[in-house]
Amino acid sequence: MIRALFFDLDGTLLTSRKTLADSTRTALQQCQKQGIGLFLATARAPLLDKMLGWTEAEFRLFDGGIYCNGACEKLHGQTHYIFLPAPLVTRCVQTVNPIPALHLALQLQEERHAFNHPLAAAAYGQWGIAPQSVVPLEASAFCQTVKILIYFENLIDSVTPLPISLVESCRQICQDQANIYLTDQGKVLQISNSRTSKYQSIDHLRHQLGLQPDEIAVFGDDWNDLEMLTGFPHGTLWAMPTLSCAARFAVRHAAMMKTGLPGPCMSCWD
Repeated sequence: MIRALFFDLDGTLLTSRKTLADSTRTALQQCQKQGIGLFLATARAPLLDKMLGWTEAEFRLFDGGIYCNGACEKLHGQTHYIFLPAPLVTRCVQTVNPIPALHLALQLQEERHAFNHPLAAAAYGQWGIAPQSVVPLEASAFCQTVKILIYFENLIDSVTPLPISLVESCRQICQDQANIYLTDQGKVLQISNSRTSKYQSIDHLRHQLGLQPDEIAVFGDDWNDLEMLTGFPHGTLWAMPTLSCAARFAVRHAAMMKTGLPGPCMSCWD
């Protein structure tokens, strides 16, 4: 019996307009009525009120979740972070610096951020942050880094794929100290501590909730979801045919990508 659901956001639970469809809200509310716990499993920072305009109505749908690819966990009102090693962060910054057009962002403890380029005024809202929450890109920030993001242009609408040579350089830096994910069709590099991932953090929350692996279902759509999709018995892949061989179930119906979570998903498991 499924007792908890974990959802990726972008490309999975959210519509193409980054909203929760009415059908999704209805399905989630029906899950709640059946006593099923609902949790987020996202690469985003826990700033959904500012990034997506969520209100108490949206937050009431969920019992907690993992953010920053699992480097930030929220459950029972408590927040837990896992940081990257400061020397690794330093080397990543040094690798990016020689490429003027390349952007690097550090997501830090308590949802502060550091950037290698100043944000445009309009970008603060997209990141869900205020100017006062941005700190200098210096050593004091490196030891509090939860996740690194590397991209061209603006993170939200980047159109330029990252060079493979850069990705390989970062892999060499990270080795066994960090997980590295090339997402968004090769346009964004995400780096977080190797001791955490969506799978590891969901498993950690699962233990705290007293659930067995076959009592949860996970939903995702990108490479940073692969481990959780294959690590649990009930993993549902939202489209992305290049990953379909890795997940236990594949969901390919185009309408689902437009509207978010369909009502029928509630009856996928019994």
